[in-house]
Amino acid sequence: MTNDIGNYAKHAQIWDWGGYERIEEFEYWCKYAKPFGNHVLMPFCALGETGAYMARKGFTVTAFDITPEMIEEGEKRFGNVDGLRLYISDVTDFCFDISPADFCFASDFGHIHTLTDVKKALSCINRHLREGGALVIETGLPYKESGYYPPKTFYPKEHVYPDKKVWKTGDTRNDAETGRCYISQTVFIEDMAGCVEQFEHAFYLQCYSRDIWISALLEFGFRIQNEFRNREKEQWINNDGYWIVEAIKKEGVKT
Repeated sequence: MTNDIGNYAKHAQIWDWGGYERIEEFEYWCKYAKPFGNHVLMPFCALGETGAYMARKGFTVTAFDITPEMIEEGEKRFGNVDGLRLYISDVTDFCFDISPADFCFASDFGHIHTLTDVKKALSCINRHLREGGALVIETGLPYKESGYYPPKTFYPKEHVYPDKKVWKTGDTRNDAETGRCYISQTVFIEDMAGCVEQFEHAFYLQCYSRDIWISALLEFGFRIQNEFRNREKEQWINNDGYWIVEAIKKEGVKT
């Protein structure tokens, strides 16, 4: 996996800067995972907040992220949570000594910039899932037309930290020809003395078509069980730009 994913190392200590309540999201994943089993595999975990919540609800969670600073901060916050294991690892090349997982979910595959690396990730995930286990991917599909969203300032719903204020500015450009979404941000951190630190956070997300996704999932030992257009689990409709796929590991398939 390439490392041109933006300045997430600088984000680690302020990752939850937005001040938004995420219990609904955490509960969504708990309810989704439960019918499949208790062991959850979670790539792209950042600090591991979702994994920590699920572990406190009784799941066994193996969570990992490619950014060392994220995992280090996650260990500080959640290292004492029973049932949660945090690792620094690349989704395209990981191997954990764990029992096969029942459920895996990911919404950050846009950071995987080549189909070759997507397939490497699917192969690794397949090897860590039990037969009949589920992989749920949430992803944007390629835009039909290019577009540009001019610079905008994003403020938190409420300030999270007692000793600093955090906000962002940024613009976005979608390229229909390449399927890429370019995001350019500047992050500002103001301390109690009014001194402002800032850093750049620029990256792009790669979108793949539904047909490419389905072909890759089938190639690496999955069958498509459900397709949704949102987390309310309304059925996906052709031309919807957001896609949630629920794929099940087939029996007897080695990758």
